Amino acid sequence: MNDLASGAEHSRIHIWFAALKPWPRRGVALLAGALATLGHAPFQLVLVYAAAIVALVWLLDAAATRERRISAAFGVGWWFGLGHFTTGLYWISSAFLVDSASFGPLWGVPATLALAGGLAIFWGVGCALAALVWTTDLRRIPAFALAIFVTEWLRGNILTGFPWLLPGYVWTPGEPVSQLAAIFGIYGLSLITLVIAATSAAIADRRASTGMRFAPLIAAGLVLGLTWGWGAQRIARAPIDAPGAQPIVRVADSGLSQRDKWCEYETYAERAACYPRQEARVLQRYLEISGAAEESNASILIWPEGAVPTLNFFQLNNQAFLDALGAGLGDRALVTGLTRCEPGPECDAFMRGEASVTNVRLYNSAAVIDGVSGVPRVAQTYDKHHLVPFGEYIPFWNLISGFNIAPLQRIGAGFTPGAPPTRLIVPEAPPAIVLICYEAIFPGMVPRGAERPGWIINVTNDAWFGDGSGPHQHFVMARYRAIEEGLPLVRAASGGFSGIIDAHGRVVRSVQSESEGAATEAQLPSALQETSYARLGIWLLLALVFVITLLRLAPAPSAVRDSNL
Repeated sequence: MNDLASGAEHSRIHIWFAALKPWPRRGVALLAGALATLGHAPFQLVLVYAAAIVALVWLLDAAATRERRISAAFGVGWWFGLGHFTTGLYWISSAFLVDSASFGPLWGVPATLALAGGLAIFWGVGCALAALVWTTDLRRIPAFALAIFVTEWLRGNILTGFPWLLPGYVWTPGEPVSQLAAIFGIYGLSLITLVIAATSAAIADRRASTGMRFAPLIAAGLVLGLTWGWGAQRIARAPIDAPGAQPIVRVADSGLSQRDKWCEYETYAERAACYPRQEARVLQRYLEISGAAEESNASILIWPEGAVPTLNFFQLNNQAFLDALGAGLGDRALVTGLTRCEPGPECDAFMRGEASVTNVRLYNSAAVIDGVSGVPRVAQTYDKHHLVPFGEYIPFWNLISGFNIAPLQRIGAGFTPGAPPTRLIVPEAPPAIVLICYEAIFPGMVPRGAERPGWIINVTNDAWFGDGSGPHQHFVMARYRAIEEGLPLVRAASGGFSGIIDAHGRVVRSVQSESEGAATEAQLPSALQETSYARLGIWLLLALVFVITLLRLAPAPSAVRDSNL
């Protein structure tokens, strides 16, 4: 038994955590990580998240007294991360059910556990870093927050990055605290969240005086109150758009599942027979949900990622397809997600069934299609820049192609990445940028300065992820991009949440996907002035890190206790 477990000057809480045997200790960390997931969408239980972080700090207090404290801290963090990411990302297993004939319905479980275990390493490393500079006083709070912040930033940026379930996302977007992302971005908000959540751990510091135990909690409450007040004032100053000041935008989802949307085929002949009928059926569903031009006030339609199962350049040379699309569009503009094949001999041969898909460059794209007097015309396209590993491409394909591993999209080696997002011209609206699906979880993809757009379009296909928490989480993250950039966001989601979001992250109109289809429309909210984050993001974040670092480097506080303890 270590000195903490036996010392009379330690609180019962610290003694209890220190006395835990290895597997019970891992179980407590695993449970705390699972409870932390309740802080995220669709639950947004911030107090539960804070309680989970406090439990992690107490586990690290115990780990810091062990002979091998670095490895002990890593283990605590890894088990916490495993519980957190397994419960937070369980919905990924649903993607394997879409094409169970190829992947098998049981592959989703080990794949999800493998991903959760890999991501948990970042929390393990973060806790190990914290243990290097751990203290027995309240200075361990900023040390913990900084260490986890560093590894969360790394998780969001290295190896293509996967910044899902960042601590800052526990604050509901559009509410006052979330507005802090307009200054520091989601990573800065995550650092502040970790500090605030961890402060309650100091209550159990029996060696400190009563004042020193509760001072961090009081300070955190003051910071939170000031942040709430500032955010509430920022929201209250939001401009009110006069009717007609901006175009009306309509988002539509067909309601078709991923399996129902695409043909299943074994040969090119089967594909050639199936797709013309399937494309026409899906297109007709979208046109019905979008409403006839005379039935809707919208001048711009937004359809989700991969809306119609087709390669656009070929269907847009199909007169029957064009006639149907033009009749539905009228004079409206359409922004839609689609799969694009670069025109050329290889693509022509592929469409004739004479070439393998592995020899063709395919893009996950979005297109602006003008509707003028019922005649559609492709104006501009954007090819997705940030692709999903294993979902849209296989990393190190040249090395592992011999294993016959295919991405979930089942398109050979996967999509080809395009250039970073640039402004697209949408008729009767400010210039826009399109973020396709996964791209909306990455801060900083919106062009700045003279290239800054007037709004963000997010087209996504969340039908891959079932009816669980995944679509809720994705919707929350997309709304934070609006707050960070001070730009309205219009989101069309297949199998998820579509809506029109203002520049403060608030929902103007939204609709959840239904089997019969869903649509909603509203006037496009106005953009705000470029936010502090958009202008100075990295510098403000570094300044915040510097301030938190000073808290860790400050002299140790007095450890004198009240006489009644």
